Amino acid sequence: MWPIAALRVAGMTKEELSRPIRYRRTILHHLIYLLSRTMFFMCGFHWITIRGRRASSSEAPLLVVAPHSTFFDPIVTVVCDLPSVVSRVENLNIPVIGALLRFNQSIMVSRHDPASRKKVVEEVKRRATSNGEWPQVLFFPEGTNGNGEVLLKFKPGAFVAGVPVQPVLMRYPNKLPATIWTWKGNGVLKVLWLTMSQFYINLEIEFLPVYNPSPEEKADPVLYANNLQKFMAKAVGKPATEFELIGDTPVSPLGHLKVPLDPKIWEIGKILKKAGFSFDSVQGLIDLCLEGVCSRVGLDELAEKLGLTQTDVISRVFSYFHKDASGMIDFREVSLVLAAQDATRSAEELAKLAFDLFSTCDADGCFLLSADGFSAILRSLVGSPPAESGKVYSELCPREDRGLTRDGFMQFAISHPCYRHLFLFYLRPPASGRKKPSRVQQNGECVRKNNPEDKPKED
Repeated sequence: MWPIAALRVAGMTKEELSRPIRYRRTILHHLIYLLSRTMFFMCGFHWITIRGRRASSSEAPLLVVAPHSTFFDPIVTVVCDLPSVVSRVENLNIPVIGALLRFNQSIMVSRHDPASRKKVVEEVKRRATSNGEWPQVLFFPEGTNGNGEVLLKFKPGAFVAGVPVQPVLMRYPNKLPATIWTWKGNGVLKVLWLTMSQFYINLEIEFLPVYNPSPEEKADPVLYANNLQKFMAKAVGKPATEFELIGDTPVSPLGHLKVPLDPKIWEIGKILKKAGFSFDSVQGLIDLCLEGVCSRVGLDELAEKLGLTQTDVISRVFSYFHKDASGMIDFREVSLVLAAQDATRSAEELAKLAFDLFSTCDADGCFLLSADGFSAILRSLVGSPPAESGKVYSELCPREDRGLTRDGFMQFAISHPCYRHLFLFYLRPPASGRKKPSRVQQNGECVRKNNPEDKPKED
């Protein structure tokens, strides 16, 4: 496949590659198609059950495929006659895969470059509105692999053009979920081993009718994505969720926040515990911060205060925290994260400590929490960016001339119908037997279901 794919684009300029390739298509295209199908056949996909009819590029310039649960899912491109895809730019460096991406003139995106994402949106819109001149573009709108039991939140990039799309469903009706490959679980080699240990793999691909967006959906890509997610979830018989992947971190929405499924602060605790750090010294470090003795520290100062000499351990801990322009971190954030590791500390005590560490005294002698202090608390405990924490702060403290009072912050942490989930459940150490309450998302707000077993158990 590699030399054939490379031959198709050999000698072509960047300008020529920006236009759909017409010549050299037929023979090379059919060869790649045949080899692709042979490769998947050797992996156990002996036959594929196909339902429905694939629309032409003029009917639906975009194909939207879900649920995305394995690295075998690109087999759908064979069924769809090798359309263009949207892929990470890093994949161009993978042998064979990179050549195939160039072969079908894929659209490349960098997850770490906002300018790249804007260019991708413009390119998708250009191809989608070419009246069939370009081949169809295939999307996995979830943006990552899930376990196939739910549909992750659709990213709006595929829907910016506001053109009709054809939804495509993938099902693996096998007794064993051998093909599943997610962010956490079996690795690539184990998935390959489990898959190819089966006599054959059942796969069903269903082409749903073309989805024509309403005027409201054309004007709002997020609405378009959400509605299509619900439409496809109903068709495949799986729930539509608000879970999504940001970077390499799976998150779930909590009001204005997007919270990682697993708090990263527990990893800090595991690293320090393995390195021999004594958590009995945490209260002494907290007292120093409350007295204003230490605030900003560098890498060496952090090692000294924690009493650790392992360079790799200190570097990993240091990298977790936000750095200012001089490369220093706020030791109050370190103290708060260390305090959160204590299973005997109640949620109310942790919230009070957070306020005491980051509040400041105004001219009237009243202690208030500024937007920066509130942002630092959520950043250190949850990893929330300033934009998200700023929205929460504005909701809690609409008056700009004053900060958030202690009572206001405690109401947020302990009594708020949505955000109390953070301190009462999410930030309870694993050793405390924490459990997550059942919640539903309604119009962007968290609503807790009445469940007496969800009441927090505190000492």
